[in-house]
Amino acid sequence: MKESRLARLLAERKPSLGCWITLADPAIAIILARAGYDWVMVDTEHNPFTEVQVQAVIHALRGTDVTPIVRVRSNDAAHIEWVLDTGAGGIIVPMAENAEDVAQAIRVAKYHPLGERGYGPLRATDFWADGTEYNVRANAEVLLICQIERAGAVGDVEQIVQMPGLDGIWIGPGDLAHSLGHMGDVEHPDVQAAIAKIISTANRYGKPWGIPVRTVEDLMRYVKQGAVLQTLGSDSFLLSSGAKEIAQAGLAALAKSGLRE
Repeated sequence: MKESRLARLLAERKPSLGCWITLADPAIAIILARAGYDWVMVDTEHNPFTEVQVQAVIHALRGTDVTPIVRVRSNDAAHIEWVLDTGAGGIIVPMAENAEDVAQAIRVAKYHPLGERGYGPLRATDFWADGTEYNVRANAEVLLICQIERAGAVGDVEQIVQMPGLDGIWIGPGDLAHSLGHMGDVEHPDVQAAIAKIISTANRYGKPWGIPVRTVEDLMRYVKQGAVLQTLGSDSFLLSSGAKEIAQAGLAALAKSGLRE
């Protein structure tokens, strides 16, 4: 079993840098790996990935030390077990409503004695080539991260961060704002107070946590607060912003030359 770069960084409490993958071409994963990211998040919750496309992204990264994390569609064995058995370095489970939901995710994603994950990691073990090693290391290195983005989960956060088998929590500001009645307003005092509560509780119990950011300044602001799971950018944003920048520069040059209006 290949060492998980992300699991090692979390164990050492060192900040990690990730990038969202929203487009299905596995070449994107290679580009992001070469860019220097520690991990990628394949977002199947909001994007139309097929099982084969998810597998292709995971396998594209096998020759790198970048950890593929899949945000699954829901907290259900049907959406979790095959992702882990394909060889993902871990999963992010969205929309945890409360501590009971997190306990359910642990049962599905972790082997005994932490959980009840069904056994069949055919692709994760390179077709049983390293089955014994996988058996020993999977519970510690195949990561389970649950999203705290519902009011009920914020209320249960102290119980949640103490659960054995939960490797980290991920704060979802957008859905948290929606759940608290402030859709689209992540800066609302209620939302910011909830985020502060999550952060302080996770720090108090030593549970790794993270949050998506858009700027390097925000990245460092949260790192100073203890974040070790960070995403900065996404494939679609990098493509759209980069394409717009270079296209506008080209069009401006053509207009300046008088060849285009």
